[in-house]
Amino acid sequence: MKILLVEDEHLLSTSMRTALEDEGFGCETALTFREAENKLVTKLFDLVVLDLNLPGGLGFDLFEYIKAMETRPGVLIISVRDSLTDKLRGLNLGADDYLVKPFHLDELLARVRSILRRRHPEEPSELILGNLSYQLDAQQASVDGEPLKLTPSQLRLLYYLLLNRKRVVSKESLSDYVLQENVDMVDSLDYLYTHIKNVRHKLKQAGCQVGIETVYGLGYTLQ
Repeated sequence: MKILLVEDEHLLSTSMRTALEDEGFGCETALTFREAENKLVTKLFDLVVLDLNLPGGLGFDLFEYIKAMETRPGVLIISVRDSLTDKLRGLNLGADDYLVKPFHLDELLARVRSILRRRHPEEPSELILGNLSYQLDAQQASVDGEPLKLTPSQLRLLYYLLLNRKRVVSKESLSDYVLQENVDMVDSLDYLYTHIKNVRHKLKQAGCQVGIETVYGLGYTLQ
């Protein structure tokens, strides 16, 4: 699960990010309204932990942008604003939860886990699109039941596209997922284009009905 942490207080942002990553969540941070907006445009997230008072704008306004997204992530508001009016405004906008500062990190983690459980009540054991499938337990992709021979990076790429098969995945999101903690070690997306080319070739060779389509200016999707 990928979380965007929108919080302008550096120390609090760092401590929350560490706690979330220790729980196994992928986590990115944004310190300003504009930085958060840019990340929401280019990357996919399962949950946004959203402070209301941000340099450059109000979290409520950012929430309006999130609400308009085709596939919107969950939202957990965190704020020093403890009035009933603010809480009701956030929840009526569609926030999944509202947590007043200061809070204990364990409570933050509990709220995050609860939201993600509600939004993803049942994880399937297999992802299927046409004659392409991915078995989650075995971490194996197959075409017509025949296993595909993919490198670990190619397998991660194909899995992420299957997981998000109903939407277009940006190059940045795909790169983040494939490389994870090593994402800062590359300075271009050339490696991603190579993986895309090789996976396309292997899918075609295997007789797969599904291909990786380029949506120019936006990213990739399975068709």
